[in-house]
Amino acid sequence: MVKVPTWRFEPEPVWISCERIEEIPQSKELMVQFQVNGEHYITFVPERFLKRSDKLMQACIIGDCDSGLLVDIPAETFTSGPRILVPESERETVLVPV
Repeated sequence: MVKVPTWRFEPEPVWISCERIEEIPQSKELMVQFQVNGEHYITFVPERFLKRSDKLMQACIIGDCDSGLLVDIPAETFTSGPRILVPESERETVLVPV
């Protein structure tokens, strides 16, 4: 049985800890790499969504699931689109409060 997430009335802004943030030649976006639940993600994001010095990317928690938190990020990843599932056990290590 598929369980539907409990959607939050007001999304909670957070930062996602990133492994790498790099400039891309001839592009206005930066390459961002981060890891959640053992899976590596890569996306391309405008600089306004990043704190480069702290290796952080803006995100919002939009829902709660039995297995964790549903989080929207500013751009699609190659593997999951613009939404990721962060296990509750990784909340402290992956998500940083605003």
